[in-house]
Amino acid sequence: MNAAIDVRGVLAAISAPTLLVHRRNDARVDPDASRFLAKKIPNARLVEVPGRDHPIWTGDVDRVVDLIEEFLTGERAVAEAERVLAALLVTRIYDTARLGDRMWSQRSQRFQETWRLLVGRHGGRTAGMQSEMMMSRFDGPARAIRCAAALRGAAQDIGVASAQGVHVGEIQMRGPPAGLTVRVATQLAAQARRGDILASRLVADLATGSGLHFTDAGRIALEDLDGPLALVLATSEQHLEPTGRPKSKAGGPAALTARESEVVSLIAAGKSNAAIAAELRLSEHTVKRHVANILLKLDLPSRAAAAAFSVRHAGPDGP
Repeated sequence: MNAAIDVRGVLAAISAPTLLVHRRNDARVDPDASRFLAKKIPNARLVEVPGRDHPIWTGDVDRVVDLIEEFLTGERAVAEAERVLAALLVTRIYDTARLGDRMWSQRSQRFQETWRLLVGRHGGRTAGMQSEMMMSRFDGPARAIRCAAALRGAAQDIGVASAQGVHVGEIQMRGPPAGLTVRVATQLAAQARRGDILASRLVADLATGSGLHFTDAGRIALEDLDGPLALVLATSEQHLEPTGRPKSKAGGPAALTARESEVVSLIAAGKSNAAIAAELRLSEHTVKRHVANILLKLDLPSRAAAAAFSVRHAGPDGP
């Protein structure tokens, strides 16, 4: 019914003040429709805003509501005090080695624990996690980039692939992450290749004098922005780790700590994590971390492989 209504013939008779708000990349209605209305309705004002959402209650709602408030009251909306300028880091991890579900779960959990630790160590705050996307915010871009470099190294050590995006903008201090800055940083993390720290040019500009180094990475068109976004890749500084390391070779028994050697011997004896924890008086979570470290150091795919390794390297008096 809505699509069948034709009001073009009465547009010139509208005398009420009229505001037209249209998102520039509206997925349902072409912006030319609102441009036509603006020409035909006397003294109508048209404002085109970034975005593709058609309903008023989705997308960048704040921008639309601010325009309506200004139209109705004649005054610009007062900026919210709970929005701050911050550097947002989005870290994405994924499985390129086609690990089994169990090993991937172990490595993912270990990385998440490391992520929380490193974000705090670099003066940031964790801002949320969605699937394998982890968001953190920092007071400045240099801290965000240094944390990203540390996370890149941690991912390599744990054995997962990582890609990261960094952007600077306003974010809400409370509630779940939302808004333009979050969407841009998330899209940068999605666009970044393995091991890359992809950032907006603004990040590099604000980090001038920090000792960080960046290389040009071209431009990208994002649906929420008026024009292409200039990008950079964070490379290194003297104390930051390089973008890639040669993969270490699988270690032998000497690569394990005394505790890890105990754990692998008990694995070979057929004991579960719970049984190992009880025997060694450890928490089951600690045993899981020991098992994950053993598999990483020995480059083994499973507990069964670790058991076989222990048997192969058993001394004359047993493992």
